[in-house]
Amino acid sequence: MTKPTYKIEPDVRGEFLRLTLTGDWGAEIAARFADDVAATLQRMLKSGLRHGHLRTLIDMREKNVLPQEVANHFARMVRPDSPSRKIALIVSGPLHRLQTKRIADHRHAVFGDEATALAWLYAEDTAERPR
Repeated sequence: MTKPTYKIEPDVRGEFLRLTLTGDWGAEIAARFADDVAATLQRMLKSGLRHGHLRTLIDMREKNVLPQEVANHFARMVRPDSPSRKIALIVSGPLHRLQTKRIADHRHAVFGDEATALAWLYAEDTAERPR
């Protein structure tokens, strides 16, 4: 079992948020992560981030597939009223990709590598979302 960890790297000026998730997650770490992300977003908004302009990169390549209850919790966290304009999710493996696509909406796209994810995040909004 891999220890569950996460790293939150905000960039208010660049209107960018990088989240890196690793390990085997349960409900406790998912709740702590949600609280820490919410606090980070509040600080970013108070520091000048424009709501609806944030580009978010969630790197889950080193994170294992989520148990169903944690997946449901995570889906609620990436909600429509988020300040993110676009959310790129980087995953590894087909099962991880399928699980991640279930929580995706029109602002989300799922990728297998960081370069492609970043290119999509910074492309014009008319860029087609990968499938």
